[in-house]
Amino acid sequence: MATSNLTAEEVLNFDLDKYYAEKKLRKDRPWVYDIIRVLWGRPAGVALRTLDRELWDLRNPVGLPMPSAFSETIRATIYDHSSDAAGWNGNAEDDLFFKTRRGVWAVRRQHVPGWLERHDLPKA
Repeated sequence: MATSNLTAEEVLNFDLDKYYAEKKLRKDRPWVYDIIRVLWGRPAGVALRTLDRELWDLRNPVGLPMPSAFSETIRATIYDHSSDAAGWNGNAEDDLFFKTRRGVWAVRRQHVPGWLERHDLPKA
């Protein structure tokens, strides 16, 4: 039998509609999508520090998850989607980002439309 640390009051006041709305928002706005949006019009790339700030400004106001390891989450997402990174997962369809120089990343624009379509996301 599963146990819960929630009080009876917390269970009664739980907003199921809000929970599912937040869950849908997270699905509709994955990290990769927002990174693409920030990098899209910048062929020379964006420094990681700037990317962190712009992603915070993009995600925080609408209530998207803001993990305590925010910068690390961004970097892990980039590395998982770049053949330039040691942590790349090896899937050519996910090779979305490239390093223009140390600490500066850009988007492989030719790979994005197919990736967005496969993930049922709107154009960046």
